Amino acid sequence: MKIQTKICQVNSTKSVRLGYVLIILSAVLYAFIHVIAKPMLGTPITEDHIGIQGINPIALAVCVYILNGLFFTPIARRNSIPIRYMGKKNLLLLSLVGIAEVSALILYFFGLKESTAINASIFSNGEIIFSLLIIMIVFRERLQKKELFPFLMIVFGIIILPVTYDLYEKDMNISSLLFGDIFIILSGLFYAVEVNICKYVSDKIDAKRITQITSFISGFFALLLLIIFDIPFDIALEDIPLISIMAFAGIGLATLFFVMALKLIGGVRTILLYSTTAVFGIIFSNLLLFEEVRMIDIFSVAMVISGIYFLRNKLGSE
Repeated sequence: MKIQTKICQVNSTKSVRLGYVLIILSAVLYAFIHVIAKPMLGTPITEDHIGIQGINPIALAVCVYILNGLFFTPIARRNSIPIRYMGKKNLLLLSLVGIAEVSALILYFFGLKESTAINASIFSNGEIIFSLLIIMIVFRERLQKKELFPFLMIVFGIIILPVTYDLYEKDMNISSLLFGDIFIILSGLFYAVEVNICKYVSDKIDAKRITQITSFISGFFALLLLIIFDIPFDIALEDIPLISIMAFAGIGLATLFFVMALKLIGGVRTILLYSTTAVFGIIFSNLLLFEEVRMIDIFSVAMVISGIYFLRNKLGSE
């Protein structure tokens, strides 16, 4: 009996360690999206330089999600429920998840084109704010007094500090950088909608199958937008390898590892450790894109992570 107990404890410890590794890997992989996508989207036209015409954000989203769906198709076939047995309700929910997800990524890409990768890294936790707002508005659930200050810390760190500082640097003028910041922040709203819809998808559907289906739905919805707005599919063959890495690693594997970690170590620790995405994003933006890391950026991230830490029990229970 004692031997069985010890074996169970060892297995539990290994599972927890694996969960920690997976969520850190998820944060690292997602942080790479900022530095991979930024050069591909080009640079905005400013007073200092003419700018570079990059890939259209909607066309990039089409390519990312179609490739991601193709990558996960052979993986999802193993030990997953066939699509025809999922039921209309689950397929409808997954369709809504796919539309919300691609809407978030398109907004994010439009914002990243005008803003900086460092700002995008800081705003990457914006969905936490919107998730809590949805809970408070839709489900009429209020924050307790002790939860209010950490929530304000997150709002201050993600939105108020970076946006106010960008306004200050531009002499309080509304610039393309500010519009970029707003687009990235708004993308968090759609990610929050996606997360809240995912709660109602059956637990019987494997994470790999969810990733496959939502990726194809996202890709086809973005393709529909290209057709409706008559936007050219301006993807060159030499861009495909880099887009493939971003699709499979930055979105596909990052999402898969997040879901796996959620099951192994629970919501509280998963959300807390995933918030380090901002830290890794800033480091990669500095090392690979040579963007300047300002003290305000470090202070913003510190406030966000501190707020998430103090609010971890609330976030982990949702």
